Amino acid sequence: MTSAPVRRSGADYVEVGAALLTAAAAGATGLAATIVSPRTLVLGSAQPETDAATAVAVVRRGTGGGAVLCDEGVLLIDLAVPAGHALAPQDVTEAYRPLGEAIQAALAGLGVDCRTVGVDEARAMGDERKAAARRACWAGLSPYELVLGDGRKLVGLAQRRRAGAVLHQIALPVATPPAAVAEHLVDGASLEPWLRETAMLAGAVGCGSATPAGVWDVLRGPLTTLLG
Repeated sequence: MTSAPVRRSGADYVEVGAALLTAAAAGATGLAATIVSPRTLVLGSAQPETDAATAVAVVRRGTGGGAVLCDEGVLLIDLAVPAGHALAPQDVTEAYRPLGEAIQAALAGLGVDCRTVGVDEARAMGDERKAAARRACWAGLSPYELVLGDGRKLVGLAQRRRAGAVLHQIALPVATPPAAVAEHLVDGASLEPWLRETAMLAGAVGCGSATPAGVWDVLRGPLTTLLG
């Protein structure tokens, strides 16, 4: 683990997550923070490449969901744990709970009015929004992701499993609007009704000068504690 987010290409970011999961399957825990440069569209594991309409680099991650636009304004965190760890319960949904609660508490310490998404709240999404989330991750809601007090999505979570080990991936748009992903997707304008319900941390009260490095300084301790 480094004391500052590492600048990586989109392809290297994907490789870091894969390597941490491999190590976790062998019994190790791992934590890495990344800032992707240059700007890259990161597709979900099962998302067709035909969804991309962009001049920026395009890569595919191992976790599911829709595309995320990653650049120097987005903090990406990979956290991997072996089978049997508290962050690797058999219940996939509940595996997110401690992460979401730890991030919420850390951001609340910065004065950010945010909360975790309830299981029933996430499952109540309509079919149109679920379809939109398969194209753009920020368009949907999953249990224990974070939203601001007004309901706008602030933190995205995803996970991948292998031999009982779990790779958790966290995305926090600090200074890049999540809705910018629409500019890099085919018919991205059709996602606007859901992407407008998103926020970047720099837009939250008191966080106008927030940077990915500064946010990592706040989150690194709580996440390291969760690793045990």
